[in-house]
Amino acid sequence: MLTESKKLNIAIILLIIFYATWIFMGILYASTGFMPYHQIKPSIDPDWKILIMFLVRYNGILFIQNGILGLLIIYVGFQKKEKWAWIYFLISGSFITIPLLVLFFTYGVMIGVTSPIPNVLIFTVVWIIAMIISYKEFFGE
Repeated sequence: MLTESKKLNIAIILLIIFYATWIFMGILYASTGFMPYHQIKPSIDPDWKILIMFLVRYNGILFIQNGILGLLIIYVGFQKKEKWAWIYFLISGSFITIPLLVLFFTYGVMIGVTSPIPNVLIFTVVWIIAMIISYKEFFGE
């Protein structure tokens, strides 16, 4: 699965870690609905609590789907240095990490959800490093 390029191999490993972690987190979210850090204020309407639980499970399913697709694209296009695969990871990673960071830093505090912000930051840094390392492999100097 690895290539002759050390930089591309490092990027592939980082992206595998990134997407495999999303699959794992997706399984946890889809199966439980709430994690221990999802503490919702008691003053919130019970109907809203049901909606929030549904959305957490739905996001878990989306994480699983995106993780599987990411791993497949690593195998199909990224290791072959196809530009569309790099662009997919740029867009996909942006749609995963940026909204989560905004959500956790803003609305999580408002509704009383404490979150594992360091984990989201670590995943964002892993994704950014993989994208920077692999850029020259796909688009040259």
